[in-house]
Amino acid sequence: MTPTDAELIHILQSTRSIALVGASMNPDRPSHGVGLYLAAKGYRIVPVNPGLAGKTLFGETVFASLSDIPPDRAIDLVD
Repeated sequence: MTPTDAELIHILQSTRSIALVGASMNPDRPSHGVGLYLAAKGYRIVPVNPGLAGKTLFGETVFASLSDIPPDRAIDLVD
C-alpha cells in the first residue's frame, strides 16, 4: 500500500522525533548526512547503532537497538 501525498505530508508534519537506524559518525556515510539534514529541519534525531552505543551523535545518546530506547524518549518515526 502506497501512501498518498496528503498522508505523507501529515506524517512528516506530525513527526517530531526520528530514530535513525544505522547512524554513523563518519561524515562520508549517507546516514550521517541524513541525520544532519533532518536535525537541521527541526526533527529530534535518536541515533541507533550497536557499535556506537553510549556515544553522542546529533546531540543525542546513541542506542544499540530500537528496543533500548527508553519509553520517555518517544519515537514518532523510524528511518
